[in-house]
Amino acid sequence: MISFDSVSKQYGDSVLLNQASVSFNEKECTGLVGINGSGKTTLLRMLSSGEEVDSGTISKPSDLKIGYLPQEVEILDNKTPLEIVLEPFSNLLNFEQQIQNLSSQINQTGLKTVMNQMDSLYKEMELNDGYSLHARAEAILSGLGIPEQNWSQPVQLLSGGYRMRTILGKLLLESPDFLLLDEPTNHLDMDSLVWLEKFLSKYKGGMLIVSHDRNFLNRITTSTAEICNCKITIYKGNYDQFLSLKQEAFAAAQSRARNLELKIAQNERFVERFKAKASKATQAQSRMKLLEKLRSELPQIKDNTKSIRFKFPEPVQSGTVPITLKDVSAGYDDKTVLENLSLNINRGDKIAIVGPNGAGKSTFLKLLAGLLPSTRGSVIKGANVNFRYFGQHQLEQLDPQKTLYETVIEDSVKTEKTFIRNILGAFLFSGDSVDKTVSVLSGGEKARLVLATILASPGNVLLLDEPTNHLDIASVEILADAMRSFTGTILFVSHDEFFISKTATRIIEIRPGLVRDFPGTLNDYRIYVEMFFGENKSLNSDISAQPVNSAKQDKAQRIAQREERKKLGRTVEKLEVEIEKLEEKADTLHSTLTAPQNASDHQLLHKTNIELENVHSQLNSLVEQWEQKQTELEKYDA
Repeated sequence: MISFDSVSKQYGDSVLLNQASVSFNEKECTGLVGINGSGKTTLLRMLSSGEEVDSGTISKPSDLKIGYLPQEVEILDNKTPLEIVLEPFSNLLNFEQQIQNLSSQINQTGLKTVMNQMDSLYKEMELNDGYSLHARAEAILSGLGIPEQNWSQPVQLLSGGYRMRTILGKLLLESPDFLLLDEPTNHLDMDSLVWLEKFLSKYKGGMLIVSHDRNFLNRITTSTAEICNCKITIYKGNYDQFLSLKQEAFAAAQSRARNLELKIAQNERFVERFKAKASKATQAQSRMKLLEKLRSELPQIKDNTKSIRFKFPEPVQSGTVPITLKDVSAGYDDKTVLENLSLNINRGDKIAIVGPNGAGKSTFLKLLAGLLPSTRGSVIKGANVNFRYFGQHQLEQLDPQKTLYETVIEDSVKTEKTFIRNILGAFLFSGDSVDKTVSVLSGGEKARLVLATILASPGNVLLLDEPTNHLDIASVEILADAMRSFTGTILFVSHDEFFISKTATRIIEIRPGLVRDFPGTLNDYRIYVEMFFGENKSLNSDISAQPVNSAKQDKAQRIAQREERKKLGRTVEKLEVEIEKLEEKADTLHSTLTAPQNASDHQLLHKTNIELENVHSQLNSLVEQWEQKQTELEKYDA
């Protein structure tokens, strides 16, 4: 067991833990939850020996190997991802050379000494399955979504997300007894997330995981530790079970508090009534002692569940189709990222952009925002469209001298103090912190502030790139609630399944060489990824072409059928529009033929009659096509 005994920790006036005692089972996977600033990262750092306790003790077995993945990773050397992942086993990588070196030392050090050293080396090689180290390292890097061409590049040239994945890969290959993972899913796409979940589900060691993705916690964890009111409480079960148990405990505490308050009130009345009477003095004194005991037993109830709510200001309504893309291609330098893309975005759509990292999701948002020009085709902006874009580059545009409150109110469509404070509160800035200047904020805090300024004046089309990074679980739910009720249009990139499932009404998948409306729910998409990624199939081709087994094939066929049904529906709608136009044209021509003033204009009548016959011919052809497609559509619906 890993045990905290009366541990206290604070920074300045902020108390994180106060006489906290708890034990973690070194073979169990525990989710660590709590509001931002409650001390989750500090607790992980204390366990990894990167932070000292102020008082109390942390006990753990002396031979326990702990691996720690921090939120922010800095790598200051020029090693490659493959070299870093293999680093813990550097002594085994030149195994054969070491054996040869030892053999050559027999005359100098003696046969017995050399044989003992060789024996130790062989045992270590066998213990760590040394002959498969390279293959396992490459499999881990591939599973975590680092492209093979990056394995041999200096890691300093790679993005922060890839650096984090490299350190995570190193920990997974090293396989310590206990893993401490601080937001491991922050930079993972769905493919990598599915792979990581499968890997962790088979992991033999214990884990303590901080994550804002509640779906990830639900699938991985078997217990939940909450930091609340400077204490740590462990609940059996995953995150959803924790919420249920906590609600039950909260209700029980409220009931107990009511009963104690009733007893306290009764005894207070007795003392007040009889404390002056000599005949009752002994009883009154006894009741006063009882009152002290009852008051000490009164539970300190503090509900930390989310209470902040806000709504977007009502935006000016845009046209029915805010964005149309026609045969659009875009990219950087000589590299084309998106090619021949045609798409309509409808007013009110809440679109989640999903797919592997590097496929072009952020590029797609920048293209729509006008930050990246198309190299071919056209991006057509609808009537009354007002874009607001959230991306990392905007952090640099904040005025460091302004306070948080001044920053948000500057562009806000509402200036009421309550509205501004609610917006800031939803993004974890409350109390005196709203008067801090931007210059003292961390990168994560700046990202949250930029998001707050956008939502204070949202326009009518939001383009959001990873809006939930740096938010805790409660804040993710608040943002999802607000986005769901927003009357404008939203396109967002996110890897948070809970957030997508709560917000998205439509899913667009982007993979190398492929952009499509995904025909189903987020759950369907995850099943699709699990099905093919787990079998090392290519996800970049049409899913209906993938060979799978029985139950999996049924699921794939249903997804493919939904996609076909969607295409068929669009074809039927298009035919109906064309038929309606031809019918209107036929009515106009018929009116020309029957108009009294045209009765003597034989040339006009002849020309109109021929044109009307052509229109009727086209109509008959289109109606036949419509009937055929409508019959197919009805079969799909059946």
